[in-house]
Amino acid sequence: MPDGSGGAVRGLHEAPLSSAFRQAWLKWSQEWQDLPKDSDAAVLVNRVVEFSGRSAQRLWRTAFATVGDAATEQVKALVYAFVALVDETLLFASWPGQLAWQQHPLESRMYSSRQAGERVPAAIKKLLDEQMPGTRDLANVYLQCLILGFQGRLRGEPGQVQHEQWRVALFTFAWQHDPDYQDVSERLAMSASAPPVRRPVQQSLPDGFRLGLAILAMVVLLTGLGQVFWRDIRSELEPVLQLNESAAQEQDS
Repeated sequence: MPDGSGGAVRGLHEAPLSSAFRQAWLKWSQEWQDLPKDSDAAVLVNRVVEFSGRSAQRLWRTAFATVGDAATEQVKALVYAFVALVDETLLFASWPGQLAWQQHPLESRMYSSRQAGERVPAAIKKLLDEQMPGTRDLANVYLQCLILGFQGRLRGEPGQVQHEQWRVALFTFAWQHDPDYQDVSERLAMSASAPPVRRPVQQSLPDGFRLGLAILAMVVLLTGLGQVFWRDIRSELEPVLQLNESAAQEQDS
């Protein structure tokens, strides 16, 4: 490739869908983290519905204003993937509104459906089968979605091989080269020159969501690259996981 991986990195670094998705997820995650979890379940669910729906609508406006009519279908796919990730986070997190959310997830409120667990994997497979150059930005969005915890119908041990294969395939298609640990480490080192965003841990979080926040911290460090392959960077996440666990233990004690 004449420009190596540098051209691909520069191209996706400016990609509007990847950037909009990352910013929307960062803002949603912070609102979720800051939300007091000791409220009445019904009140809590209403608050989560409100800021989650607002986040999805803002994501639509931001992405559509950037890409316009030329990529309307990709913007729709972007927002749907965001809603699916929000739902999967809330469906498997331990919080007072978990049961109510299982009965009425965000997808059912916005799309009158409950099929994201099938639709998102089907969309990923279709994108990878076709590999149209104009969908590399969307591929990077799906990669971020998988890294941040979306599994859908792949949840459970039998689906993990496929989940891993798709992460590799999405990375390779989006960035036009195979995932490489050394390459990821160099990008982490370059990102370290920017001051990190430090936010206090306010309360104990469920293990699954704590893991999601740890991965989210890595997405911040990569400043929108969102392409890190979980298996390759697990060692990089251990300090973050340990800090979160320590903070949670202090809150519990």
